[in-house]
Amino acid sequence: MTKSRTIKLFIAVVALIFCITQIKETYAKYLESKNGDVDFTIASWHILLNNSDITDSATLSSLINPVYVDNNNIASGVIAPGSEGYFDLEINAVNTQVTFNYNISVTSSEHSDVEDLVIYGYKIDDGAMITTTSGVNNLTNTVAHDALDKVINLRIYFKWLEGEGEQMNNAADTAASVGGGTGKINVSATFTQVANT
Repeated sequence: MTKSRTIKLFIAVVALIFCITQIKETYAKYLESKNGDVDFTIASWHILLNNSDITDSATLSSLINPVYVDNNNIASGVIAPGSEGYFDLEINAVNTQVTFNYNISVTSSEHSDVEDLVIYGYKIDDGAMITTTSGVNNLTNTVAHDALDKVINLRIYFKWLEGEGEQMNNAADTAASVGGGTGKINVSATFTQVANT
């Protein structure tokens, strides 16, 4: 091999090595990677029922305060045959950012010592009273996440039947009151997010 061929071969090898290192560095720039998290803002699910967060463990019994209609023949704050009253349920979804359905049912309780304690009507916000003979069954509505008014007021009316339609006679009424019995009404409130469909 001649000296000039050796020099040419040497220069070719050096040039090849130089090109490979330049290509490697250039190619490496396109192979760089980045890692990171994507942050999402989670919609608020904050519904209050009678000023208590529905996710709390409080029972509805502790949140509902019955109001009795004044009766000159019955002490205030108690119920007796012929008594009437109401209780309120306020749904406050002002801080909720999702559309949801609510379902309210109010019926006579099988655990009540007073069989004649009945629901006879209800009212939504400032609307007219709606009369019922079988309680409030599946009162359902949808509250949109962007609704202007997200506070719903429900008033439920009850009475202890005396006379027409009663199931308990005077002796049963007396037995319920003497033994420290309690009148009970079953209230169920369910809130469900409306999913995208």
